[in-house]
Amino acid sequence: MKTLFRSTLILALMALPLAAQPGPDNSHQAERIGRRLQLTEAQKASILAIRDKHRSDLVQRGDAVQHARIDLRSALQDSSTPEPRLRALYDKASTARFDMILARRSLRMEVQAILTPEQRAKAAEMRDHARREFAGPWRRG
Repeated sequence: MKTLFRSTLILALMALPLAAQPGPDNSHQAERIGRRLQLTEAQKASILAIRDKHRSDLVQRGDAVQHARIDLRSALQDSSTPEPRLRALYDKASTARFDMILARRSLRMEVQAILTPEQRAKAAEMRDHARREFAGPWRRG
């Protein structure tokens, strides 16, 4: 019971900084990352243009993921939903999620293309560090 309480408390504390971020685009985080990567003004402008170009597509795909998950969850709770319908809803949710992954990958690849090799290496290092931090002690070992 103590482990569950501690895990819940840690998750709640980790969520506080996320709630403090301004708006959905996390501009403070983007500025901090830009400083750590030592982006030039031209690179910053290019990255903003790339993000703006992809924003509506990502929002649309995010909505599709959310609606597909809701539909699947509702069908799973209804005991009269036949298995073939559940499989179709699962496939729809899975496809929507994969489409989102591909859209984010496309954005990331465009951004990576404007970075120097040193900046790409630093960005990879930062991503690895963030993944390890996100995993937290309750998911290790």
